[in-house]
Amino acid sequence: MIKKVLPLAIATAMMSSFAHADVKLFGTINAEVGSVKKGTADRVTVTDSDLSDSGSANKLGLAISEKLGAGLEGFALMDWEFDTFESTSAAESANFKNREKYVGVKHTFGHVKLGRVQGIYKTSSLGNDKWVGTGLQARTNGAGMSSGVFGHGGYIDNIVELGFNVPAGPAGSVKATVQYVADETVVGTTRNDGSILGALQMGNKDFELTLAGAQQRNKDATGKELSKLTNWKVAGKYTLGGLYLALQYEKVKTAQAFGIPAAGTPITVAGVATSSVTEPTELVWGGLGYRMGNVELFGWVGGVMKLKDIQDNGLKVQDNGDILGYSVGAMYHFSKNMFAYAGYHKTDDKRTNDHTGTALADQYDNEMFLGGLRLNF
Repeated sequence: MIKKVLPLAIATAMMSSFAHADVKLFGTINAEVGSVKKGTADRVTVTDSDLSDSGSANKLGLAISEKLGAGLEGFALMDWEFDTFESTSAAESANFKNREKYVGVKHTFGHVKLGRVQGIYKTSSLGNDKWVGTGLQARTNGAGMSSGVFGHGGYIDNIVELGFNVPAGPAGSVKATVQYVADETVVGTTRNDGSILGALQMGNKDFELTLAGAQQRNKDATGKELSKLTNWKVAGKYTLGGLYLALQYEKVKTAQAFGIPAAGTPITVAGVATSSVTEPTELVWGGLGYRMGNVELFGWVGGVMKLKDIQDNGLKVQDNGDILGYSVGAMYHFSKNMFAYAGYHKTDDKRTNDHTGTALADQYDNEMFLGGLRLNF
């Protein structure tokens, strides 16, 4: 079906000058090659859109807008993800996967949006990481930022979104966004209606402060609540000339990468539940960069903290099972839309066992040297 729809969509964009609405074709193509060592496996050479498997930047889409009068503007967007090197793969599943699909109306003071979107928890500060969408990124397997659709990954279906934008003089503006999952349809055996995400941001071109939260509500088919998991974060970024600094702290209850379960999951030893349960996961991240002309340097360090680590043959549950990650690299900007980059990333899991007492044997450790090219259009 997508093979029939996509050419039609592209043709529509090319003929936008004949339509009342403004239709623009946009996208990103990213490609990487690197030397990767995961866990105890041998080092191998890999090509991919994103060597970290934490979220590719590749996309192709249509952005549509139309002036409605009285300061109002209608807008809509449709885009798809694809792999640069392969038609299909285990990591990418299939080419031209759905990303965002939404329609809305906006004014200078705010907007309403309906559809499938990226969570505001994710988008409010994900871009603070200059390596986002590359193998050097901090989220998910990078061990610097949270994962999941109520964290810094994926897309959320059935969203009703309200946003507000208020000028704040020299401080720039204050933005507030709320997203609500309204659909009560049962998917499988559960539903997520009542889940909510929100962000409050203030800033200008030199700085930005962000406070964001997300609550995932899981219900059974009758509407009975099974769980209510809340994530929150505070983030900030500052630019002074060519110098760039960004910081972020998160405390999350939803399940995470590295086999980390949702907060409140019983800790077991030899299949028997103990009196302990998993606590909320804390993540800290900081990035520092400098740009001079076409050359930009950026590095970050982060960690997944406060993890329960069963040691001493299951007789003792310790809190020293941190997972540390960092990346450092350089970009060369050929133009506003294209750059080349190279860098190094390492993820180091300090845990001996997981919350079930299963030995991890460094399976989540990851080290890579890579280079890549990106073109935005």
